[in-house]
Amino acid sequence: MMHKSQLRVLLAVNLRLLNPQLTDRLRKKGASGPALSKKLMRQFYLNALMFLGIYGLTMLAFDFSKLPGMFTFYVALFILLGVSQSISGIYNVFFAGNDLVEYLPLPFRNQEIFMSKILVVIFNTVPFTIPLLLIFIMTATRAGIFVVLGVLMAVLMYGLILSLLLCLCALIVFGLTKLTVFRAHQKMVMNVMLGLNAVLVLVGLYFMNRGSSSDTGTQVDRAALPLLIPIFKVFTTPLTMTSLLTWASLIVISLILFALTGRFVLTHLAEQLTQVNSVLVATPPRRHSRQHNRNKILRTYQFQLLKEPSLALQLFTDSILLPLILVGTVFLFGDRS
Repeated sequence: MMHKSQLRVLLAVNLRLLNPQLTDRLRKKGASGPALSKKLMRQFYLNALMFLGIYGLTMLAFDFSKLPGMFTFYVALFILLGVSQSISGIYNVFFAGNDLVEYLPLPFRNQEIFMSKILVVIFNTVPFTIPLLLIFIMTATRAGIFVVLGVLMAVLMYGLILSLLLCLCALIVFGLTKLTVFRAHQKMVMNVMLGLNAVLVLVGLYFMNRGSSSDTGTQVDRAALPLLIPIFKVFTTPLTMTSLLTWASLIVISLILFALTGRFVLTHLAEQLTQVNSVLVATPPRRHSRQHNRNKILRTYQFQLLKEPSLALQLFTDSILLPLILVGTVFLFGDRS
């Protein structure tokens, strides 16, 4: 068993790796040591409260138990956001930090290193997916399910979906490390992957927003996404065969992904990180020509920053995607002829 003090130390290290820009900004303000860790953790709480506040107020207007289209729309949206944050977090804490060499002389096992890093990834993903929990609770209670049972079902479903996302993203990212192109062009591959996911979110928003609508008598619904209808059935008709099979399927898939993650990620964690990080260390630094023009220096610096996958994703999420989702939510039920 891992000692609490060891876990605390490992978590503190990985919190700093998760969002290097935020860590650097807080350090410039004088934060360090335990104070820095507390401020980094506080950011997760603030993000979670912000998402719950913004989307909670928006979604209170909907009776999801009668709106399968809106239910599947929001579930798909937050799952896609969760995928983006999971991939970015896994890349930052496992690879971009290049911190494995610091652990090698210390008495830490692979399981302990992996657990501390994946916990930080979970902290990063939860604020962007926490509205799912609210959607599930609202749907179950509006469908007439006993409140306590509805909350338990919602928590279990949220835990299953979050586990599926994390395991799937871990398998994808660690699977990429086995490719020669990833080791030679790590940042480029991650940028392409995150870019594809961003395009998927935008395209998904576009097609879901232009889907056909139907009048339920009190509210206008969206065209439902068939893949997510079984989850909708779980919270509206929990005792049907479809709902029971959905629970069983999700649990079985989770167990399979857990086993695959343990087999292909956890048991070879040190080997994979060592191989990838050794390539990074062996890559010779580029020579920079002397530039005396201030504007040219600034343009070069900004271009180099945009090559960082974590910063590129952060800029896209904060400056483009979230405002787009907020504005899209307001006009989602605009006039349709």
